[in-house]
Amino acid sequence: MNKFKLWLEQTMMISFAILVGVIIEGAFFSLFGGNPLYEFNMDWLQMVSIVLTGAVCSLPTIIWLTDTDIPKNKFIVRMVLHCIGLYAIVSLFGWLFKWYTQLDGFVFMTVIYFAVYAFTWIVTLWFHKREDSQINKALDDIRDEE
Repeated sequence: MNKFKLWLEQTMMISFAILVGVIIEGAFFSLFGGNPLYEFNMDWLQMVSIVLTGAVCSLPTIIWLTDTDIPKNKFIVRMVLHCIGLYAIVSLFGWLFKWYTQLDGFVFMTVIYFAVYAFTWIVTLWFHKREDSQINKALDDIRDEE
């Protein structure tokens, strides 16, 4: 798969998942009380920060996880490093862009992060499985014509 296409795909999925996470966090704290000073607002800076975070988080995927011709145990180590690295990026960007301001917001963001991480991998695997099926079907069609 083209690395640029993979980067765009990952950026879109991660950005969408972060957007959903930030909206869930804002809705949760707005509806259930939380801090009375907490005000949820989604301005252009928040939107830019979400896309920027998605783009930056896509880079480790390209660097660490595109080589699939490695032993399974090394791939698992890379996955763990990938997860920790992305968690550090998201935590840093969340702090910089004020996605959370207190410990409870950070804990909630951590839970959302791991949900986003799982969602992104599930969707990525689904896309790749679908693409593989399309390629196999095309190959079968070519074989049938011969």
